[in-house]
Amino acid sequence: METSADNFFFGLLPFTVYFRIMPATIKDIAQSLGISPSTVSRALNDHPQIKDETKKAVREMARKLHYSVNQAASGLRTNKTFSLGVVVPQISNYFFSSVLGGMQKVASENDYQLLICQTNEKEDEELRYVQSLVSGRVDGLLMSISQETQNFDRLAEILSDTPVVLFDRTSEKIPTIHVEAEDYRGAYLATRHLISRGPGKIAHLGGPRKLTVSQNRLRGYKDALEENNISFDPGLLAHCEFDIKKVPEAVDKILAAHPEVKGIFAVNDEIAIEAILALKKKNIRIPEDIAVVGFGDYPIARIVEPNLTTISHYPAKIGERATHHLLKLINHREEAAVMKEVIPCELINRDSA
Repeated sequence: METSADNFFFGLLPFTVYFRIMPATIKDIAQSLGISPSTVSRALNDHPQIKDETKKAVREMARKLHYSVNQAASGLRTNKTFSLGVVVPQISNYFFSSVLGGMQKVASENDYQLLICQTNEKEDEELRYVQSLVSGRVDGLLMSISQETQNFDRLAEILSDTPVVLFDRTSEKIPTIHVEAEDYRGAYLATRHLISRGPGKIAHLGGPRKLTVSQNRLRGYKDALEENNISFDPGLLAHCEFDIKKVPEAVDKILAAHPEVKGIFAVNDEIAIEAILALKKKNIRIPEDIAVVGFGDYPIARIVEPNLTTISHYPAKIGERATHHLLKLINHREEAAVMKEVIPCELINRDSA
């Protein structure tokens, strides 16, 4: 049986259907902070004349009020798509996935989305993805170069009218902002640490010869040897090309020629861990017989037995800084610069050395 309360409730229903909560506007943020709407707008667009504390306060209030940019309308006004292209060699790699996390954080805070492409270390795929992203009118590009890349003139031509920041794997043939890990110093610290353990030869399992990261880590290794009056021996160097399948053979070859080896510095943690496994199969004790140091501080470095001594180079920070630089390039193209930012590294001392 229908009651008067039922009649009252259903009588209100038509009004509740049409009720809407209006979204927050720039004016709402301005009123909440006691500043002008134009100041709010410039703060949200990272204008250089707005103080950092004002930008922070505006963004916090925007989040509190659930303000979101109308990308379609804003795009029509500013000729922007509010999307950033990202080109990486391997998404599944711990380093690059961590970099992407840092990029996503900064992009999200600035109402941008990421369009991510994986090259699988192939130059032709890299060129195809870069061309596609640029043709799709991304506002800017974040890029780490593939192992195969040689035609930098073609790449630079495609990128000539697009703001771009290179990270980790960079090239001076593309004059723009580069954000890199402290590869040289990290390799120097790793090698010096192995030398400090006492007499004995130090081997290096290197990366692809053409990549700047491999070259910088090899330079750090060589300079640490030289500063300790140890001659570089090419027989103690094996380029494993980031391919763990090549590690056992490289270790066998080095130890066959130099059984007195007391330490191995690997270009990254994956190569270092594979070296540990190869040494264990030979019943070589780590670190008592041979110490091992990696580069990257991957999560598995804490799990492998013995725990891996390594170099931490903070990939999320690299992603954040690269994205900050790109957004500044996009918003202030007249201030475009050629520069390099190097993210400091740190030796993480564990059981393997």
